[in-house]
Amino acid sequence: MMASSLLYRKQDDRCVAKIRAGVFVMVMWVGFLPATVAQNLEGLGQQKPMTVSGSLSARAIFYGANGIANRREPFSYILTGNPVLSFYNTLVVPLSFTYSEQDRAFRQPFNQFGMSPYYKWLKVHAGYRNITFSQFTLAGHTFLGGGFEANPGMLRAGFIYGRFNRATPVDTLSKTYQPYTYANFGFAAKIGVGKGSNFIDASVVKAHDVANSVTLPANLKGAVTAGENLVVGLNGQVRFLKMFTYSLEVATSIYTRDRTAESNVPPANDGMIKAAGKYMVTNATTERYNAWQTSIAFQQNKTSVRVQYRRVDPDYKSMGAYFFNNDLENVTVAPGTALLKGKLRVSGSIGFQHDNLNKQKQTTSHRVISSANVSADITERLGVDFSYSNYSNTQQRRTVLLQDSFRIVQVSQNFSLTPRYIVATEKRVHALVVSANYNLFSSVDKSVDTNSDTKAYNAFVNYQITLVPTNLTLSGSLNYTDVKSASFEQGNYGLTLGVNKIFDNKLTAGWNGSFLKGLNTQNDGLILNQSLLLSYKVTKHHTFGVNLSYINNRSQQLTYAPSYSEWKGDVNYRYIF
Repeated sequence: MMASSLLYRKQDDRCVAKIRAGVFVMVMWVGFLPATVAQNLEGLGQQKPMTVSGSLSARAIFYGANGIANRREPFSYILTGNPVLSFYNTLVVPLSFTYSEQDRAFRQPFNQFGMSPYYKWLKVHAGYRNITFSQFTLAGHTFLGGGFEANPGMLRAGFIYGRFNRATPVDTLSKTYQPYTYANFGFAAKIGVGKGSNFIDASVVKAHDVANSVTLPANLKGAVTAGENLVVGLNGQVRFLKMFTYSLEVATSIYTRDRTAESNVPPANDGMIKAAGKYMVTNATTERYNAWQTSIAFQQNKTSVRVQYRRVDPDYKSMGAYFFNNDLENVTVAPGTALLKGKLRVSGSIGFQHDNLNKQKQTTSHRVISSANVSADITERLGVDFSYSNYSNTQQRRTVLLQDSFRIVQVSQNFSLTPRYIVATEKRVHALVVSANYNLFSSVDKSVDTNSDTKAYNAFVNYQITLVPTNLTLSGSLNYTDVKSASFEQGNYGLTLGVNKIFDNKLTAGWNGSFLKGLNTQNDGLILNQSLLLSYKVTKHHTFGVNLSYINNRSQQLTYAPSYSEWKGDVNYRYIF
């Protein structure tokens, strides 16, 4: 295993070297392209050869804690940049990078460099990028590699290749050794026709895990497997009669969970899996999943209605996306309108959803999700917003032997009322916002004849005044929260004060302080929080800043929760081109 792991690392290094070489070639191409463009376009002599915009920033972060273990490193830093190069005001090259010391501790890279230069209808991607071709195929997954997107006239095309995951047994967020991640390489392509709201695209994703990229412990062999995936999708949209828009998106995913399994065991008797076997490894662990979504929308003046249907098979997945809510089928209707010259706005939605599409679970969950929103401008100064949402979930047994087929019913309702009063003059701006929220969660288990309710109340009052001539802003807020159920009650109330001042349009100073008093039968603690902000703009290009924050959590019962304090400092610098 050690030998195979070393062999893989050499192969991985060669693959990454090729990717980096490709990135270098693209960078060189970007450097020489302006000269070529200059020979073919008129008027470039009057343009600047190159302009730079965007920003660079550097942060040093300090941290300390008393009474509890440190929740982050005592010192860290991060360098980020988003410069944009423009050659002859024609070729634009956006760059981005992130560099942090955290890459020293973890094998999964924290440092990412990438760029996407474009010229007219052609965009080239290099380095770390995330691209979306379709929500069911390539959907924003970050990769290290290269590719392009081209949209000349009615043609819509794209292609990317690279590494989707780097082999690592370390979870960089939890700092634990699970889950294991195999190195994953693949490509995605798109071809289509159309423009704007009328188009049709076909896309494909092909990727695979490298089986020997991670050395697994004996107890995990067979539990963590290297997979392979081929996804084909179709995405289209058409607008007709100037007021209707119809969209359709479908995809089929052929997924092999273990590409190292015995190949002499045939896959499922499925025509699409057999066809996919020409392009990927298929065996007894290969499955086919489907996903599709269709909708029709009506828009006329200030009135709109959208009806959508969505179905995603159980276990549907794509190596070009991070996550899918699967095993669901739903229908959603969402109307909206504006009345009284736009002073009254009303919108809402209602949806019906269920799971257990393959009838393989013991229970089926039926959900009803509805919401309503009303926003009214009563006068130029006074307005009010109201919202309501309802989420119900019913679990039903599939077997007919039970006397009561409905086992569990859960309902969550939320009401929110927010009046607002704003007065704006040349010298002062007053803003008063009051909000009250009520949430009710009910759960009924008819099998044991139990009913449990949880009620949550939340209210806050916020006032802010800005003195325009002096660039001074004062703010204050009161808040109250109470959560009750049959077994517990807890909540809190607090006060927050803030002040912010701008001096000579260069120095910005701000302070915020708050206290939060707990209302808990076990621990009525007190939390004090303060933060200080200083920012100085030396010139239009250079800005320095300091941020300090301090938290003091005083526990009334040390056996229930310890008292502790934390502080964090942030020194930063930003350069704007």
